[in-house]
Amino acid sequence: MSSTTLAPPRSAVLRAAGLRHRPALLTLLTVMGAISLALLLHGWYLHTGLDRSGAASCDPTAEACLAKYKQFRREYGNSQLELVTVAYVLGGAFGAFLGGPLLAREFEHGTVRFAWTQGAGRTRWTAGGLVVGGAVLAVVAALFGLLLRWWSAPLELQSGAFTPELFAETWPALVGRVLVTFGVAALAGAVLRRTVLAVGIGLAASVALPFVTDALRSHYMNPLEMPTHSLTPMALDDRWVLSVWFSDPAGNRISENDFYSLGGDYAHLQSLVRDGGYTVHEVYQPADRFWPFQFIEFGWTTLLAVALCAAAVWWVRRRAV
Repeated sequence: MSSTTLAPPRSAVLRAAGLRHRPALLTLLTVMGAISLALLLHGWYLHTGLDRSGAASCDPTAEACLAKYKQFRREYGNSQLELVTVAYVLGGAFGAFLGGPLLAREFEHGTVRFAWTQGAGRTRWTAGGLVVGGAVLAVVAALFGLLLRWWSAPLELQSGAFTPELFAETWPALVGRVLVTFGVAALAGAVLRRTVLAVGIGLAASVALPFVTDALRSHYMNPLEMPTHSLTPMALDDRWVLSVWFSDPAGNRISENDFYSLGGDYAHLQSLVRDGGYTVHEVYQPADRFWPFQFIEFGWTTLLAVALCAAAVWWVRRRAV
């Protein structure tokens, strides 16, 4: 009499995947927990200093407030910009360290065939590991992004939320970027079957991706344009200024360099746009598009991550032997 082995339910596969990758997940949580604790302590130090300086509650357009903020930066914020830059470049590194070994390690250790014969098959085992790892990574990255947003808030007073480093640290953009590097590293691990190579490719993606997203971001929505007859800033509303161009009295477009090559000091150039018929045109993304841009970036990066993970599943199912 023959018997048929029933495939385990999806919940059992996910639980087994969680147990199989528990050491890597616990390492991720431990490392990010330690970094988060350090950021909490440093952030408390920065925010306390900002409150003491008076820059947190004054009018940011006032000269006295600007002087208070500069004093705060000299006393408290010398290292913050450098740390923000590191987080900007390597913000997706955790995805690489979790995704790289996820499949590559089983190939290296020769445990894949054993795993594939436990009733679930290679497709469900692979998909289960990717779902569990990606879900945990997304939750942890979202919480980490909320913490980074709070920690870097003093910098936003100076440069605005659309600054590439600050934008990339906000939780929707950060989650999408981390998931992409996770997918890149997982796919590399499935194809190359080498953990070190897979992690390295994921790290390279974590460095390159912020520059790619920054280049694409200004095209998420059509920018607005505002003409004015003053060289002074048009608004202090944290808008993202993409470019500035000028038009002469006849309405012909001239570049910023051509305008400033007209000669004279600042007062003379100001008189040209105030009384001489020249017009300043500012091309910008308004400040109220910050969160729509965040979720646009989260959307396309998450879809890219899902496609990369699906490619890893396909490779294991069709190509891996």
